Amino acid sequence: MKRFSIKKEALIIPFLLVGFIWTIFIIQSIIGFKDCYGVIPLSFKGLRGIFLAPLFHGNLQHIVSNTVPLFVLTFFIFQFYRKLGYFVLVNGWILSGLIVWVIPDLPILHSIVLSCHIGASGIVYLLAFFLFFSGIFRKENHLMAVSLLVVFLYGSLVWGMLPRSVFGIYDTTSISWESHLAGGITGLFLAYILRNIGNSKRNVSKHDNQFEIEDEKLWEAYKEQYPEDLSDKDQLKYKVSKELESIKDRINYKEIEIKDLEKH
Repeated sequence: MKRFSIKKEALIIPFLLVGFIWTIFIIQSIIGFKDCYGVIPLSFKGLRGIFLAPLFHGNLQHIVSNTVPLFVLTFFIFQFYRKLGYFVLVNGWILSGLIVWVIPDLPILHSIVLSCHIGASGIVYLLAFFLFFSGIFRKENHLMAVSLLVVFLYGSLVWGMLPRSVFGIYDTTSISWESHLAGGITGLFLAYILRNIGNSKRNVSKHDNQFEIEDEKLWEAYKEQYPEDLSDKDQLKYKVSKELESIKDRINYKEIEIKDLEKH
């Protein structure tokens, strides 16, 4: 049985990411930033939010609710997709923010968040959807197990991708469903376009012929050294196969001699 080991990045990156976000929150709480550093849809000023929005949170409850899933899902990404982890996190961060920026404010949906989208929940959705769909697309047992685990832990996230008013809930809770939707779409998109990159089944299949040749050589060597281990039927097959090989070798040798004579 293969021994399970935790990769360094799977611990270092989540700690650094969560620690940095909490550092920003502490500074934010002490200084009290008055400007919006989040995504402001279709605003030139709001473009900076594509990079900064996940680092800022509205209050303690907001950052606490994002901390655990962000740490867990980042751990999963770098544990099971180490080579793709940085690509998914960086490009997903930017792409999901850009999607939020191009979604206009829609007062008809009674969204409380009309101008400034902040928080790491979009990144949480990005990672959750990537992990789930990547396991499905790749059809590898251990990655599909991760997909099921993500569904078990965070399956209810899907309800946050639409305005609360759609479900008949009208309150003052500030939830950026646009960030959730953008993160989910981005995670699905990245899972699809990266489905064949780093695929262990695909990599192994490239070397199947090499493994078969090596196995055949080992089997032949074993039969030559320990013919007594074979059954009578197997011994007969082995003797016949060796005779056929000998005949083929002699025929090939004769053909080479004939070609040499024809040249002269």
